[in-house]
Amino acid sequence: MTQDCTKQRAIRGPGRWHPRHLRAWLSARPFLRNVSILLTGAAGGQLIAVLLSPLLTRLYTPQQFGTLSVYSAALTMIVVLASLRYEFALLLVRRRADAVNLMAVCLCVLVLTTAALGVAVFAVPDATLRTLWPVPLDEGPLAAYQGLLVLGYFCLGFYYIALQLATRTSDFPAIAKTRLAQGLVGPASQIGLALAGLGAPGLLVGFVLGQSAGSFGLFGSVIARMRRVLRLLSWRRMRVLARRYIRFPLISSWAALIDAAGSSQLLYILAGIAFSPAVAGFIFLVERVVSRPLAIVGTSILQVYMGEAGKIAASDPARLKRRFAQVVSRQSLLALLWILAANLAASFAFATVFGPEWQQAVTYLHALSLGYLAQAVVQPVFHTLQILGRQGLAAGWQVGRLCLTVCVFLAGVEQGWAAPWVIAGYSAAQAVCCLLLLALMVRATDQRRHEGVKG
Repeated sequence: MTQDCTKQRAIRGPGRWHPRHLRAWLSARPFLRNVSILLTGAAGGQLIAVLLSPLLTRLYTPQQFGTLSVYSAALTMIVVLASLRYEFALLLVRRRADAVNLMAVCLCVLVLTTAALGVAVFAVPDATLRTLWPVPLDEGPLAAYQGLLVLGYFCLGFYYIALQLATRTSDFPAIAKTRLAQGLVGPASQIGLALAGLGAPGLLVGFVLGQSAGSFGLFGSVIARMRRVLRLLSWRRMRVLARRYIRFPLISSWAALIDAAGSSQLLYILAGIAFSPAVAGFIFLVERVVSRPLAIVGTSILQVYMGEAGKIAASDPARLKRRFAQVVSRQSLLALLWILAANLAASFAFATVFGPEWQQAVTYLHALSLGYLAQAVVQPVFHTLQILGRQGLAAGWQVGRLCLTVCVFLAGVEQGWAAPWVIAGYSAAQAVCCLLLLALMVRATDQRRHEGVKG
């Protein structure tokens, strides 16, 4: 009997979860295959960052993490202007010659905006800058913070250009390697700099190193495949493409700035001003270990979704609608399960894992969970309106979100609410805005599908 069973298994071959069968299954589903590639690198990088977080929270105080949170928030908000969103137009061009010229446009704009930022940052008197900055900058010289802001702006802006180039060519393995490098380099360098006694500036330097890790390798791998068309670079073609996609700098760039301000990044600055850097530090830790894993999944899906959506938005809108519904439904289930599990585990695990002084972060996790859930649901399809040419509608939503969330936050502060209740109100406002965005995207994809049927 046993021998017969063994023979039958040998005839059938390896089981359905054998790596060979799994690869064959994924090869027939390129969307899932590309997402799995990105997730492998991103999840590996995030796992390293999470595993090293307990060491970081024992080397740095909540106040120092608050300084990092404000710096990263300011950098994340202004860096969307680095290439004036011309990098997103890379997904729309079909000819490699146009892609090379548009890449050159992005790099030229990046150099100009970096220079403008440098002049603006160093032209402000030190006393004025210390007054305007939301949290005290008592550790290290002020020039170090100014230089790190400019350096981080250029490095992160360059990474975004390389990222969109790689997405255009579907070089997802290279992107995955970059994400893995970011997860390793950032925390590892922050640990080393803490042991060297650099304090808060060490956190900032590690952040810049982590965010820019692998950028040049990613850029080089894409350029290597486009080397033959580099000779087609011309100022005339660059000007033509810059004019063709002028809506990106005129509308999308400023809309993205408003969107970044209306997202959770602004929360760090508001919390640092209204309450204390420690509150901003608690929120930063919660975002790092709870929200960021969801963001990694969402961003990985978004990267593949954008690459596909840019190709089928005009040619096959019905397929775009199906892909949109598939992504949103599956991400909703994943996000709900993760948020519930995180809230259940955090109550007894945070103090043990990260240290007793971080126990208060659990309160802010509870307050932020609703907003995290809603943001996670829309993140994988967030740029649908831009892909469909509805930049104006997207900009209007972004302005509305910024106004609503800031008003709710300020109203809570004015009423004298405790910090967790103010944060909970902010989170609820974020959730309402995300649901509205989802409805707008559903409507836009339906309209595009109907236009395709009529055409």
